[in-house]
Amino acid sequence: MFEVEITKVAEKDLRDLAKTDKKLLAEVLKKLELLKSGNFDALDIKPIKRKGKNKILEIKIKFPSSYRIFYFEVVKKEMLYIISGVRKKVNKLPSKFFDKLDKRINNLLDK
Repeated sequence: MFEVEITKVAEKDLRDLAKTDKKLLAEVLKKLELLKSGNFDALDIKPIKRKGKNKILEIKIKFPSSYRIFYFEVVKKEMLYIISGVRKKVNKLPSKFFDKLDKRINNLLDK
């Protein structure tokens, strides 16, 4: 069981999603509950492969629409931080996107 904290940016992503696609929002919230309960086998989780940066993981949602939830884990505190959610149909996101996520993670770790 993990404690899950949703960052302000990720909350905004979810609010924006609530305005545009309630069915997808319901699926995202369901996946977040599975993550919170530690039921990782029921999720499509993939690490983002990058060298020398923060270890960011993503949960891929394929139905009803393509969506990705990005998070990182602080093992010592048994904390999961949801740092972003994005609707994306292609496999690769630009490196600038992950640089922004790294900045968010560093700000959270500095608290």
